Amino acid sequence: MPLKKEDLVECTIESLAFGGRGVAHVDGMAVFVADALPGDTVKVRIVRAKKRFAEGVAETVVTPSSFRVAPKCAHFGQCGGCALQNLDYSRQLEEKANQVQNALSRIGQADIAMDAPAPSPSLWTYRNKMEFAFEQQDGSLHLGLRSRLPAGEKGLPPVLDIEECHLCAERDIEIVRMVREFCRESGIQAYDPKTQNGFWRHLVIRHTALGEMLVHVITSSDSRKYSSVEALGAALVERFSELTSFVHSSRSKRSTQAVGEYVEFRLGTKAIEEKVGHTRYHVSPNMFFQTNSAGAEVLFNTIREYGEFDGSESLLDLYCGAGAIGLYMADSVERVVGFEISEESIAKAFSSAKLNEFENCDFAVGSLDDGLGNLKKFPKFDMVVVDPPRSGMHENMAKALLILAPPKIVAVSCDPATLARDVKRLSDKYDIVRARAVDMFPHTHHIETVALLVRK
Repeated sequence: MPLKKEDLVECTIESLAFGGRGVAHVDGMAVFVADALPGDTVKVRIVRAKKRFAEGVAETVVTPSSFRVAPKCAHFGQCGGCALQNLDYSRQLEEKANQVQNALSRIGQADIAMDAPAPSPSLWTYRNKMEFAFEQQDGSLHLGLRSRLPAGEKGLPPVLDIEECHLCAERDIEIVRMVREFCRESGIQAYDPKTQNGFWRHLVIRHTALGEMLVHVITSSDSRKYSSVEALGAALVERFSELTSFVHSSRSKRSTQAVGEYVEFRLGTKAIEEKVGHTRYHVSPNMFFQTNSAGAEVLFNTIREYGEFDGSESLLDLYCGAGAIGLYMADSVERVVGFEISEESIAKAFSSAKLNEFENCDFAVGSLDDGLGNLKKFPKFDMVVVDPPRSGMHENMAKALLILAPPKIVAVSCDPATLARDVKRLSDKYDIVRARAVDMFPHTHHIETVALLVRK
């Protein structure tokens, strides 16, 4: 009989799906199981049943997997940050590589023998950036990370006050504790996106391999309360001598992104300096940069390996952000051109090129959603690097690449499914010949992939 909601079934977990749920089969039907690991035999309560699959949550672990380990964090199971702490890291890496392989085969219709996955150089305290949210609950201000949503539920989970986190530096948590206490004592409420009332919105902490640190406080745009943020900044600078920059910015949009719209106050430098390998970068408060600096070096070295540069190449870096990849390759190629929609990111790309004394780098601002339009002015390139957002390349961008037809394309992706879809889109002219999963996010379900496509 087909499975129904609230059925209780026993099954053995075979693998992990992208997103971290266990995969089992009951009477030939795939069942995606929250709170279960490969090798577990579990009793599962079905929370959603469809014609082709079902979703459930593990009520009881009948026989635990041999890959289970003790989680390190006291918040494990409550915090939504890292759901795989209780799975041995070697198995985490294996499962993530298999997810990429399966997506490329099933969606991309590309059957290749993948290169061995690249582990993160550090398994703990690897994050150089953490975003913490403020929230008002039952009259009390909270500051921390979002809780884990129960299986089958949707929406924005409540904020959990964090007292420890092993993905970031210990000093980050010290700052969180101090900011939480300061903001509670201020008597000013946290922002509520539903009512658009309140003030405190996000706390973002960045630190770099060079020992520099930036604290970014994001609030609503209520200038009557800005003096409280200035006092918080002064207190943080006094207590944490390593604090290079404190920035207060405001945000009027209701969406819960930890991005400021207007800088209201600053102490210290406008940007901090990061280093990956031998390349240095200026990092500003809102710009995207890989959150695992040591892992970024592994990722960038994989791109360089796949490029097989001899120094004569021209490289086009699409969705380049602040130019991180192109700048890293600048000493291996003749010319780098980066393209990105964010003016702030492009400004930092130019700034970082100057910092490294690179004279062979150029960057341009513009949308890639219209495909070839903004790229017509550029000459032919020997290789294109494409590192789009999680949603993957815009369809028009894929069509533009088929027209540009560079000899090589290196695709970088944080979502195996959209990568596989884009590989399929390019398959008329390109064969995927190499791919490697690069783990930038141990103990989470996230995985980066680098794929080499060669023109037929």
